[in-house]
Amino acid sequence: MKRLKTRKFRIKKRVVGAVVLLLAIAGAAVFGLVACGDMSEADVVSKLTSNLEESKGYLATGMMEVESEGQVHTYLIEVAFAQPEYYRVTMRNEATGNEQVILKNDDGVFVLTPALNKQFKFQSEWPLTSSQVYLYQSLLMDILSAETTVFEVLEEGYVFTIGATYHANGDLVEQVMHFERKGLTPTLIEVRDSEGVARMTMQFNDFEWNPTFDENAFVAEAIMEVAQDVLGEGVISVANVEEELLYPTYLPGDSQLIDKTTVSTAHGERVIMSFAGDHEFTIIQESARVREVFAPEHVMGEPVMVNGTVGAISDNTLTWQRGGVEFFLVSNTLDRHELITIASSITEAYEK
Repeated sequence: MKRLKTRKFRIKKRVVGAVVLLLAIAGAAVFGLVACGDMSEADVVSKLTSNLEESKGYLATGMMEVESEGQVHTYLIEVAFAQPEYYRVTMRNEATGNEQVILKNDDGVFVLTPALNKQFKFQSEWPLTSSQVYLYQSLLMDILSAETTVFEVLEEGYVFTIGATYHANGDLVEQVMHFERKGLTPTLIEVRDSEGVARMTMQFNDFEWNPTFDENAFVAEAIMEVAQDVLGEGVISVANVEEELLYPTYLPGDSQLIDKTTVSTAHGERVIMSFAGDHEFTIIQESARVREVFAPEHVMGEPVMVNGTVGAISDNTLTWQRGGVEFFLVSNTLDRHELITIASSITEAYEK
């Protein structure tokens, strides 16, 4: 009897082992089927490229957050692109309600500020000069040119982690891009600093290939007119610069304020602050004014985000407008990163 019981136990053990083995094989087969549905890194890059090359353009919307000097600036973003190189990027600051448009057409590259009836015209190759988290082709170019790439397959899509190329901000070192599984449109872009903290994020809400644009979709005057109708009157409340003068909280090295001069102009006050020390630089603040004539102001450099608005940066100057005040920062000894850091440390807004 003992031998019989032992034999039955061994048979049961073998049956159980066979069932486990069959289940493992079946599970592996199912997993293999799922894995076969995933695209390789090369396949994803090829599809990202063909998406753009085979399209007439795209229309994307979303929300961008930019952290600067402890403050988070939030923008509602709409991007319109038409082949081969027409761009219209509308940025609406949620805190101020102010709207700006980066526009590229046959006439050049512009930044439009409808509330001031103002436009800057750039001598620039934007958007090819730096990474742009809200532009599909910029994301693709960054992937194609990355020295090293970490590629991940997730249930909801695909992720690329690469180095960041934001020339105006050396603190940004890593870019993480999420693309949805079916159409490979972007869903979330994060730009992180050396500590892994996301300093800039772009959350796409909608992405449409081959939309139909009207004939004035990339015409500066038409864009300005529509924006001004939507914004209405009183978006910009002109500030008294002398009463609400602001100072930078960041000064490079032992730089310090050595002179402050106030000048009266036809449209308000202009304050000139001179700093000296390890680096010499000048900050000018003056009351913003609504331009009576819609005509471009020609500037060297390229568009850049600073203190919740789109400004213009060159090798030694930075100009921007915020809540009724226009700022101008110039230095022959500071690089672009330092210019932006100083400007970003002027953190208070002139919002009414």
